[in-house]
Amino acid sequence: MVKKGKFRGARHAPKRLEGEFMAMAKTLSDDPGLLRPKCAGKCRKCHWDGTFDDIEKLDRYKGNADALNKMSQKGSDDIVKAYAGTISIYAAGTVPCLASAKLAGEDVPFIMRGSVGNDKMIGLQYYDDPQKRLLLYNKFAKKKNLYLYSLNDELVCSDKPNMPKDYLLDMFFETPYEFERDLECGCSSDGALVIKVRSLNESVRVCSDCAKDVSTLMYIISRMIAPSPLDDIDVTVEHKYHESKDGGVDKITGDILTQYSIGRLTDRGIVDMILRGKKKDLTSSGVSAYMIDNKHYGSDLDAFIAALKGTEKEKEVLRTYLTKNKKAVILKTDRISEAFASHWKDSAREILLIASSEAVVDKMGDISKLVPIQAIEDAVNGQMALTVAARTPEIKGLGPIGKLADKFARTMKAGGAALLRKEIESAALKDARAKAIARAFIVSAGINEKFTWKWDSEEESLAHFLRPFVDQVISAEGAEYRTAMELLLTASGCGERL
Repeated sequence: MVKKGKFRGARHAPKRLEGEFMAMAKTLSDDPGLLRPKCAGKCRKCHWDGTFDDIEKLDRYKGNADALNKMSQKGSDDIVKAYAGTISIYAAGTVPCLASAKLAGEDVPFIMRGSVGNDKMIGLQYYDDPQKRLLLYNKFAKKKNLYLYSLNDELVCSDKPNMPKDYLLDMFFETPYEFERDLECGCSSDGALVIKVRSLNESVRVCSDCAKDVSTLMYIISRMIAPSPLDDIDVTVEHKYHESKDGGVDKITGDILTQYSIGRLTDRGIVDMILRGKKKDLTSSGVSAYMIDNKHYGSDLDAFIAALKGTEKEKEVLRTYLTKNKKAVILKTDRISEAFASHWKDSAREILLIASSEAVVDKMGDISKLVPIQAIEDAVNGQMALTVAARTPEIKGLGPIGKLADKFARTMKAGGAALLRKEIESAALKDARAKAIARAFIVSAGINEKFTWKWDSEEESLAHFLRPFVDQVISAEGAEYRTAMELLLTASGCGERL
């Protein structure tokens, strides 16, 4: 709502302004009804009747500038006096010196007349300006507890909250937002600002991604006069940081609402403030609630786990952890690595113990500095290695080929083809026999991916010959493992003996 401006003093009216003011005075002299607010209320008797009855009585003086000037100094109705003073310039046929006031950084010229405040003269002389016109009606409307809505092309009055839809649209279109749905962005996000006008049963809805550093509420109430403009408006923030799949709604009240209404808080600031607080509350609440991006799974752990991208073992570890611990897991993506990372700082050891054992975790050093997914994989492989070691006796005195074969065999037993492939890719295959042994394990494991290693025809031939012996080594346990390894070394022709 426009406030009283700072008075700048009088100056001579340029010809262009003189013509504009003269045209304005003539228009109002011919049709004072242009000043009367349109009725949208149910008043028993119109509060404006007295004012416009008195304006009508000025008809007999419309050709008498002196009489109109006198009338602009009599009585207690500022609107009547401002009208009389303004149309007196048309009766006089000349525009006197102009005064100027500073309004919202704009120099506003106007004609001073009679014993009425400058704000009233500005409001009347700019009756077709939806912002400035309110200066004319402000005092009267507040005295009578009226509600005025200044639309782009009309002024609407009611005795109770009764915001016109066109007013809300006019004001929202003044904001920087451009939505296809007029009053809402239509986006799906983790939160949204909702401004509901109760008397209209319409809402402005701006999601957290679209919210800008403006106060939409300030825009909405900027061209209305009311006993308490915020009484007809509810401001809430919808959010998904809630135990229920339906999410939650937080109402903005008190000083925060006041600060928002005057623009000291913005749409983005309000939404961010609420979302940060609700996210923090949820993550520390000790309830099971799961979110991925903007999809809320409530406490449905099975659906949440199924929606994540990760290995079955990783999903098993996360499921066990979340079954034991009631936690809120809020993810931006569907990568399971993000789920582990969000709880790694406080629960790294517990997670790794689910994947392995004390013996394995104790050997991993400072686990807080490890990358969660890699650490879990290492823990799983470490545990498998312990299990393999318990079933597969250590063979001492192995030569280079024997050590290589033993390492490949234990890797395959512990982590399968995927881990074996990594082991072979990083191995030091120093001669043709070592390469043939590696190739035999590749064939046995059914690995089809390409390697940086290349094998010639002789190495390929030896590998296929050794494959049955590799099969036996991989499947053997206990004392049979030693026998199978001895047969493999003999078949390879490396000359090593156990």
